[in-house]
Amino acid sequence: MTSSLTLFSDNYYTARHRFLTAARAKGYQVETARHPLSGNFPAEIATDTVRVGPEKARKVLFISSGLHGTELTTGSGIQLGLLDEIESWLPADMAAVFIHAVNPFGSAAMTRTDENNIDPNRNNLLSFDPLPENPDYDALHDALCPAVWDGPEREAAEARIAAYIDEKGFESFSRNVLAGQYSHPDGLFYGGKERSWTIANLAEVVSRHGAGAERLAIVDLHTGLGEYGALEVIRRDSTPRAGAASSSIRHVACDVLDDVDCPEAPIKVILEFGTFPIGQIVNNHRADTWLKFHGDLHTPLGRRIKAELRNALFCDDPEWLEAVWRQGESGTRAVLDELSGTSTATAD
Repeated sequence: MTSSLTLFSDNYYTARHRFLTAARAKGYQVETARHPLSGNFPAEIATDTVRVGPEKARKVLFISSGLHGTELTTGSGIQLGLLDEIESWLPADMAAVFIHAVNPFGSAAMTRTDENNIDPNRNNLLSFDPLPENPDYDALHDALCPAVWDGPEREAAEARIAAYIDEKGFESFSRNVLAGQYSHPDGLFYGGKERSWTIANLAEVVSRHGAGAERLAIVDLHTGLGEYGALEVIRRDSTPRAGAASSSIRHVACDVLDDVDCPEAPIKVILEFGTFPIGQIVNNHRADTWLKFHGDLHTPLGRRIKAELRNALFCDDPEWLEAVWRQGESGTRAVLDELSGTSTATAD
């Protein structure tokens, strides 16, 4: 039995080393896509892909981590545990493809976004002409991302946000902010103006490993939405549940499965593990965005912002870790069984 407390690592470099070591110990081949800015880091940063099962499979399950860099250590821990089990789960006609650290820059830098402040889960568009609009975000951008993180300017920014919430409600605020925006490269949840390295590389891996299959599925591992330690299953292959916090999010990465020509429609599932209230999570990302564009990491404030961001998306708590591993294991198994045809669809 896998012990949840031994799976999770404290940073990208340790997580990557452990994932590669475990894969090679089992004799699995590793494909490495080195990030173009790898030379700016103390060690190589890359997206690593491991295929388990036949090279030609009728059905392929992708299991991805680290699309948001702040969430890599949780997803990597689940992948590490699954590497030890999944071969025994696979039917003869199915392969599982692990994609570790989809966004290696963000994973190594402990930030949600890529090297251009692009949120990969808002960047999966086939065409960026015209760019999607988000007027509610535009009206609040200067308040959400003030140039000064304390004093009167910050107080005024908080007052504007509070006034918006008083008028339209917190649900409207979170939905419109989370939806993504394409007008402010220095802002929150920025979707970019072209496909990023992260999404282009993910699409290439999925297209190559999915070629010739009859049906594909993906389990994309995330943290930050939902109740503490609870699993929220988000289906991207059906209409989202009314009122779900994720219902407004567009152009997500797991939709790259739609790029592959398969006879059957893909299964697209995001597994979200809850940490803290969404308002707190947004504020942690606001602080990190300020630090990126206006602050200095090598100060007490900078270090505190990074520590608080890490702790907001990864809870170093034995009960949380156990809950996340068990639900990650069972959630992945449920998608695998759905793909194999031995069970019905997992509910959103």
